[in-house]
Amino acid sequence: METTPKYSPTRISSKRITLLIILLLSIYFLENSRITNYVDSYIFSYVITPLLWVIVAIIVYKIPHMKTMGKLKHRSSLKFWTIYFGIIYVVITLLAGLIDGLGKSPYSHTLKGILMNIAFVGSALVGREFIRSYLVNSFAKKESYFIFVLISLFMTITKFSINRYLSIVNLKELVQFLAEFMIPEFSHNFFATYLVFLCGPILSIIYLGIIEGFQWLSPVLPDLTWITTALIGIMCPIFFQMTMQSIYLNTTKQIKKREQNDESPVGWLFTSVISIGIIWFAVGVFPIYPSVIATGSMEPMIKPGDIILVKKIMDMDGINALREGDVIQFKRDSILISHRIIEVVDDDKEGIKFRTKGDNNSAVDSNLVEAQDVKGTIEYTIPKIGWPTLLIKSDKEIDLDDIVF
Repeated sequence: METTPKYSPTRISSKRITLLIILLLSIYFLENSRITNYVDSYIFSYVITPLLWVIVAIIVYKIPHMKTMGKLKHRSSLKFWTIYFGIIYVVITLLAGLIDGLGKSPYSHTLKGILMNIAFVGSALVGREFIRSYLVNSFAKKESYFIFVLISLFMTITKFSINRYLSIVNLKELVQFLAEFMIPEFSHNFFATYLVFLCGPILSIIYLGIIEGFQWLSPVLPDLTWITTALIGIMCPIFFQMTMQSIYLNTTKQIKKREQNDESPVGWLFTSVISIGIIWFAVGVFPIYPSVIATGSMEPMIKPGDIILVKKIMDMDGINALREGDVIQFKRDSILISHRIIEVVDDDKEGIKFRTKGDNNSAVDSNLVEAQDVKGTIEYTIPKIGWPTLLIKSDKEIDLDDIVF
């Protein structure tokens, strides 16, 4: 007996899916093209682009609608919770802004400016969500996280301009872009994808409309650090999605059909927070970051393969507080070196510098360490657990010519 696949669009719907993907990509590449060299940028951004999105929305609306999972009698309740989640996200962002700081919005708030922003943002939002809804409900007849992830990833990638991707030049910028922009946007898109699976585009338009409306229409916006932005942007949509799923299953009496050993949203939330925290700690997001020691210049205090925890020095107050005997990490060319300060050299013309030496070295370091090269002070040492990192690294990656032994 043949089983019905979870996602199997018909030949007709496959053609429609292809058409919608082509339309979305066409607008995306058009927006990233040099057409503004030939067309007035104002006309293109606030007339042509919104008109294209409206045409896309009309096309999708005229196509026979795919059936969604949610029943009509449950939609009022789901709309209420969607509005609630959108408002909660805005409130959390504002509360974070009270800690990190608030700033004036860069967008125009004249009547003309507000109407233009609504046309620009609203048309794209409606057009994209109509496409999302048709794609999701064409493929996913039941909950299929594989489909949800693929569509969310597609909608996320096409949210950022090509120039934004090309502007990333190193690993640090890549990590920051992923944490501050890409992963939070994917999290919002995943929740929006689940919402259109339940009730079509109306829920995702409400949720994203509240968030984007706040960003474009509020005269005061939170001036958050990228770490705060990443934490809120990732964790809130994940929690919203799991909560909405639990609400829907309870409302439709499906919760009993789930396996009893499924993890609760709180468990997933805790696991996600811990995982993200470990990643951020590893890449140096927090005031204390780890670093693997490759040489024996600081033996017996620090040995090769040990991991040191370095407390960042963020300003000149931290530099001025350094004294003889402190063990600091500093950068010389592309090398991070951890040595002890044996003399603080205070030059009125060139500023404060430091003479350093490895405890196990026979001579002092040949060059003084300038203030801008100091990364931080060594606070703790964790023995041996950095050996796997040293084994992975090639010997050629570490140039020790400038270190005196």
